[in-house]
Amino acid sequence: MKIMLAIGLLCVGVTWWPDAGSALAARSQDGSAKGQFVAARDFEQVVFSALSREYGRPRHRMGIRILSPKKPLRVRAGKFHLEVEKLTGGARTGRRAFRVGLFINGQFTKTINVVSEITVKANVIVPIRWIKPKEVVGAEDITSMTVDVPSLTHDFILHQDDVIGKQVLRPLPPRRPIRKGMLDDPPVVHKGDRVMMEIRLGGLLVQ
Repeated sequence: MKIMLAIGLLCVGVTWWPDAGSALAARSQDGSAKGQFVAARDFEQVVFSALSREYGRPRHRMGIRILSPKKPLRVRAGKFHLEVEKLTGGARTGRRAFRVGLFINGQFTKTINVVSEITVKANVIVPIRWIKPKEVVGAEDITSMTVDVPSLTHDFILHQDDVIGKQVLRPLPPRRPIRKGMLDDPPVVHKGDRVMMEIRLGGLLVQ
């Protein structure tokens, strides 16, 4: 009799635990239905989109790492989207702060302070040798190289056509990005050259 009672209690226990597991699963599902998480990836995407719309340039690769908030934020259920408020700090890279608005089902919920590290790499034109002032740059003097840039609105030259045939205004060290202000069009007339001037006024031509 005692053995049968023990078997009966064991059977009751075995049949109850699956029900308990279902209840826990249901409670977990109910909890997930009541909330969701906004993670670092979501902030990375919205910051990237905001900077790209304002300062996006070809031949650039932008990287964004979220420093704060470090943990996912739990918010109420619903379709959410994020919007970066008016950008401050210009186009500089490095550590930057953004104010990001959280909207759920189209309704503004709150503003989140986001701190991120912005890096930008670009393919720029660099000399392969020292180029002295007054030299005219040839195709054999330059190459392209990927570098970190300090801003999305930098003045590094990106295309070889903007360098070839230009005259150097200041010494250009090898493998250093060339800026637009370092070059100019070469002079058409040099000191001591003999030139012919022609003035035409109506039917009068003077040379």
